[in-house]
Amino acid sequence: MLADNAAPTLADPPLDPDEIRRALDTELERREALVEELAPRAIPNVDPVAYMTAAATRREIDQIRAALGRLTAGTFGSCIRCGGAIAAGRLEVLPHAETCIDCQSHVES
Repeated sequence: MLADNAAPTLADPPLDPDEIRRALDTELERREALVEELAPRAIPNVDPVAYMTAAATRREIDQIRAALGRLTAGTFGSCIRCGGAIAAGRLEVLPHAETCIDCQSHVES
């Protein structure tokens, strides 16, 4: 079994930057719309669930914008902690992933 930060192999599908950018832009628009929808009631003492949802969604928006920045800078797909490659499968599931699975597991420990 290869580590997540292992060098890409011939079996890894190539990442299409245009497709990734479209997916990230779509997710960004969707999440910005959600924050806008929640805004009137996203106050801790009015609707704590809406407040927490909006806060988590704003964090995801920041991560998506950072991923778009990495895409522009040419560093998309590289872990921001170790510099290793993020598995293509991880990026397919979570296009704004900023860490490889190994580094993410250390963050969550």
